[in-house]
Amino acid sequence: MRVVTADEDGPLRSDDRDLPVAERVGARLAEVLDTAARELLTRDGDIEHLLGLIVAGALSTVPHVGRAGVSLVERRGTVTSYAPSDAVVAELDGLQDSLGEGPCRDSIFDEERVLVEDMAATGEQRWPRFAPAALERGVAAMCSFQLFAQEGSAGALNLYADTAHAFDESSLNIASLFASHAAIALHGTQRAAGLDIALRSRDVIGQAKGILIERFTLSEEQAFAMLSRSSQQTNLKLHAVAEWLVGEATRGRGGPPTP
Repeated sequence: MRVVTADEDGPLRSDDRDLPVAERVGARLAEVLDTAARELLTRDGDIEHLLGLIVAGALSTVPHVGRAGVSLVERRGTVTSYAPSDAVVAELDGLQDSLGEGPCRDSIFDEERVLVEDMAATGEQRWPRFAPAALERGVAAMCSFQLFAQEGSAGALNLYADTAHAFDESSLNIASLFASHAAIALHGTQRAAGLDIALRSRDVIGQAKGILIERFTLSEEQAFAMLSRSSQQTNLKLHAVAEWLVGEATRGRGGPPTP
């Protein structure tokens, strides 16, 4: 797990400091999102790097945010910390998963956005075990934004502040842009990975059919039917049977049962 810092994505340039605050933030936001978009096109599959850019950009752009990270839903509903800005974020993400409570989990599974303006006031009422742990680690306010996916929620972008009532409407609007971009980056990377797996699976099935066609003088349809029967009889997925057959043929041993 790689820890991300705000200056990893570059600080505000010196010539930006002469601009009004709104223009400076807007310019920085455009720069960060443009960089992340370019990285999405050139670094397929490296989701942690892309999320790291989003986290670093949020830290350097969203006012009053001192810590940030992304939590993604893994298999069986486990929530895993990605690109945390420091060890505190990683620890709090882990606590929310183990305790089964917290703003991040509520954002992922129940609400689109969870804003905790004062962790000492509202936090202890909603999350009686998580809130004290967050306060002990210097987190006084927090906001989690759900990252949308094709089916349900993919995770959440989590922003932390060390003072209560740190998030105003402007900072929340800026943060929501980072959350939207993180969701797009996540969807694009996962879709590319899925397409890559599908292409590799189709390729190995094609190789397996070729082996059967040559070995048993079958038609393409007969070879596919033979693979399907082997899949059903062994209770293995079709591509797994195909991978086994190609591996056996490469090593020059055996093969599936004869038709």
